[in-house]
Amino acid sequence: MLKENTNVAVVGRAQTGRRLLLGDVCKFTAMAALLAIFVDAVIGHAMLWGNDPYWTYWITDTLLMATVFGLGTAWVGIGLVRGALITAAHMLLLTTYYWSLSPIGLPSQPVWLDLEHTWVTGLPVHFGVYYLGYVTALWIWRHRAARNVEPEHATARLATGGVALAVAIVVGAGLLQALFLGHFPGITWFVMRIAVASAFTIAWWSVAGRDRNAAVVGGITLGFLLVAYGHFLGPVGLPNSEFRLLTAAPPPAEVHWLSYRQEFLIILPTTILLAVSGYLLAGWSRASSVRWRAASITAVTAPTLALVLLGGGVALYTGPEAKTAFVSAEGSASLGGAPSDGGDMASGSATLRMRVADRNPRGTPLPPHDLVDIDASISALDGTTYTIHATEPMVAEPRGLFSTWYGVGFDVWHHGRSGIGYAGLPSTESNVAVYALGTVREGEQILATGVPIHVMTSSRPGARLELHIGQTQFQVPGIPGGYLRAVWPEYEGGHDQGLSYAQYAWGGGVLGVLLCFAIAAARREQEQNNGDLTE
Repeated sequence: MLKENTNVAVVGRAQTGRRLLLGDVCKFTAMAALLAIFVDAVIGHAMLWGNDPYWTYWITDTLLMATVFGLGTAWVGIGLVRGALITAAHMLLLTTYYWSLSPIGLPSQPVWLDLEHTWVTGLPVHFGVYYLGYVTALWIWRHRAARNVEPEHATARLATGGVALAVAIVVGAGLLQALFLGHFPGITWFVMRIAVASAFTIAWWSVAGRDRNAAVVGGITLGFLLVAYGHFLGPVGLPNSEFRLLTAAPPPAEVHWLSYRQEFLIILPTTILLAVSGYLLAGWSRASSVRWRAASITAVTAPTLALVLLGGGVALYTGPEAKTAFVSAEGSASLGGAPSDGGDMASGSATLRMRVADRNPRGTPLPPHDLVDIDASISALDGTTYTIHATEPMVAEPRGLFSTWYGVGFDVWHHGRSGIGYAGLPSTESNVAVYALGTVREGEQILATGVPIHVMTSSRPGARLELHIGQTQFQVPGIPGGYLRAVWPEYEGGHDQGLSYAQYAWGGGVLGVLLCFAIAAARREQEQNNGDLTE
């Protein structure tokens, strides 16, 4: 047995050097690419940017990453410095691809990324999340060699233990969530998360082992996995309260999504603590012989306390009101027809009162939909007065021509060559932009219902706020030209960007701490493994 363990260690050290066998390159590349895209989803897009790219982004990025990681690993091997260079190469290729060659939303919508999300924040964030995935894969690779992790026999006891542990973690997390948030998440919440946690637990034990260090890393990963599943795929509230046995018609599905504060400041830390504790207890008999030194404990405790303090500050800016915006304008306004008509704008007066909320940042038309409440009045020089009322968000453009952000968008680009809105308008960055369906009246007479209504703010001098009634392909009866546009030189209100800054701070803080932990852990495994120290 001693001879077999020695051979495993020798093979492990050989595999951590510059060159790998072809099979090892494939295994390491698959692990690094999957972990990198997972970190990109949960930290980059969910926690930091707060958006949900179309599914083609995830597939395209994973395949491109597997190609670059695979070629880079075959050429130069694995290691922290080599991995950083490979990650940088992939990041530049991906960024150039989406900036110059392909919209991020195809084939659903031709949505191009703006400068901020592509280059300004895109470069550092994408490098951080991809490199964290790579370093985690590197830690697993070296950990197996350093700890002589050998495959365990697939016994019924081991499989049952993994499922039992997953059940305990999910049930505990669900009960705490119900306690903290004041509502039961639903039976489906438990069923699907038990399935996710069971599969991951057994896979993690087979890949990383069950010692103390593997338990900590695995528990953190499982915590993020469960929260990411809930953020993108698992709304709360299923099944419906109506009981079904032999009823032919299905009941309605009344679901809702958790807020940013609930997901990432309450549920995420709670789930990670439960998962780490459960994994440590399950692997107690396989505790690592390497002791945690005082310096190591301090190195872990200090950043953790810093995150707790940061989370307390972020919580102040992530309440329900952070997703709400009020916009108002009144007095003199310029009135005209469709932007493509090219006609002169006439003078008039108009009033707008608008309250909107961006309640669902995910790539799904499922409710809850965004909140829209628009009241406007436009008085033309000929004495005609039009009143507009809209409370229904435009979840999708009726003909599928462009995205509408499911009704409400904050700090978004549209029009021009963006692929969103009207090409006849210049590219516009709006603090608040809204697409809705409303009713148009002339006096007491209803001219039309279900009319496309568009409101946007801008930074253009003399056109800080615009209201568009109708579309060029949707003529509103009773309005000359079938289209009415009002432009105000100034407006009051808008969306407070405190939420965006808070998300950047929290997502960036978590990413930075985890990346430092991962690099330190990978270097420690390298030292204990006596591997390639030349990088």
